Amino acid sequence: MSLIGYVRQVRPIQESHVNHLDKIQNLYSLYEGSSLNRKELIKPAGKGPNTGVPRIEIFANKISKGEEHMLDDGTTIVIKQITMDGKTYASKDMKSMVTDFEDATKISITDPATAWGDIAKTPEYGGEGGGTKISTSTQELMTATIVLLGKKYNSKKITVEDAAEIIKAAEGKWDAVEGSKGKEKLLKQFANNWYDLATAVSSANAILDMVPNPTKVYWTGQSWHDDIKIFNPDIVGVKDYNSSDIVVSDGKKFWGLSLKKKESRDSTDPTLINKPISGSKSFLKSLISDEGMSQAELDSIENKKNEFFTNIIASYLIAPENKRTTYKNLKTMRSAVAVVKKLDDKKRKEEIGRIPNKFVNTQLTTEANLFWKEVDKVLKSHAEEFMVSFIKLVFRYELKDHLEDLIAQGKTFEFYLLTGIGKRVGDEIGIEPADVKDLPSTVQALSRIFRNPSALNLGDTPGRKLPWEVDLNAVGTKKPPAKLFYTIFYGKAPLLNLEIRYKGSKTVEPQFQCTATPVFKTLMKVKK
Repeated sequence: MSLIGYVRQVRPIQESHVNHLDKIQNLYSLYEGSSLNRKELIKPAGKGPNTGVPRIEIFANKISKGEEHMLDDGTTIVIKQITMDGKTYASKDMKSMVTDFEDATKISITDPATAWGDIAKTPEYGGEGGGTKISTSTQELMTATIVLLGKKYNSKKITVEDAAEIIKAAEGKWDAVEGSKGKEKLLKQFANNWYDLATAVSSANAILDMVPNPTKVYWTGQSWHDDIKIFNPDIVGVKDYNSSDIVVSDGKKFWGLSLKKKESRDSTDPTLINKPISGSKSFLKSLISDEGMSQAELDSIENKKNEFFTNIIASYLIAPENKRTTYKNLKTMRSAVAVVKKLDDKKRKEEIGRIPNKFVNTQLTTEANLFWKEVDKVLKSHAEEFMVSFIKLVFRYELKDHLEDLIAQGKTFEFYLLTGIGKRVGDEIGIEPADVKDLPSTVQALSRIFRNPSALNLGDTPGRKLPWEVDLNAVGTKKPPAKLFYTIFYGKAPLLNLEIRYKGSKTVEPQFQCTATPVFKTLMKVKK
């Protein structure tokens, strides 16, 4: 049954004939002028559902699953074979392709034979539409407007005609969202935005299960409205400790939703946090105390970072491929380091920005990476304190105390982590039930862990090694990673997987990213 029939049951609509050519042109107008190519595959997705994930990994994952790729003319193809430097890779060879990609000089799509310029850089790759980047806030606002429609869309697949109807109806609720004023440019990103629509519908369905009769929805992207700011406590060093992206009310109580999104239930979970490990906003600053991490240790991380990048800039200035006349007289590392040390912050960032990511990533994997080693040493010196503080921040553990005080005053607020799940599938929008985690269940699980914090330990992620732990002489050894992997264990049970990585530009600070393990997800479902 077409969703038009379903929508007719919950909301009358006026049907009209849609010209197929017009439909296709409108459907893909969002992606025109934005193609995928080898240069783009080198970079991570800067926006969208896969923010921070290398595009080559997204590309390979889609091929291995036999998923469609969108072309700029509105048609789709299933890529079956890639050829790199004369070697072919079928869908079963995608892991090898990702490994070999970094050193490849020529890559082409050979089955079906397709020019790179024809492949659309869709939002899953952090794509742009009409020259405008798709904001992460767009999906939040789309969810808010669909909630205000007050109707669930329970079909697993929504046709493009029905999707257009839903978007049109959602646009009509824009002005009713508290906090949306002044962001009308994001409303323009609703049109034909099937990727955000899929996860927004999934999220809205879950929210309407909690709040069947919503009367108000607040978007917190610009500020917290006077009606709800009481629920966002001041925590030193943390802006917006209540991480709700939208807040929904039925006139009696409030529900806060921290929104995430992913394409399918089997897809990698989105990171639960993005926090810098160094710089003025470093998460580690919160650990400084008389008995905890010292300012001197935090300074040592900064110093090693600066020393590391000084050496990288110097190495690149004297590299054979770098023939800039400004530094043509530099012949040795010693002379290059002396020059780099005299650069001001602006010039230093400019020089880092000129260095190819591949060059920097190679340095991140070597023994010379003093920065990563210092981070590792400091974290492990304060492992228990770091793990407890990190877990509490990720899951907003201390929010419970503030909310309990408000409940005693008759002000009720419930907090949820919610991941909308959905994606475009051919000419339809596929929807899956959202993943919902409530604060009480999370706090209950964490409270059991915090009864015995000494059982927490910070170890290597199973199957992963730190860069300097990789034996380069071992048979079949892959290249060392350009990032750090850790897992927080409770006894022998893995709870959270952590990565410390750069997200694209090396001129900004590297970040902590975190996902829950299946063990931890199960733990949160257990009621005691």
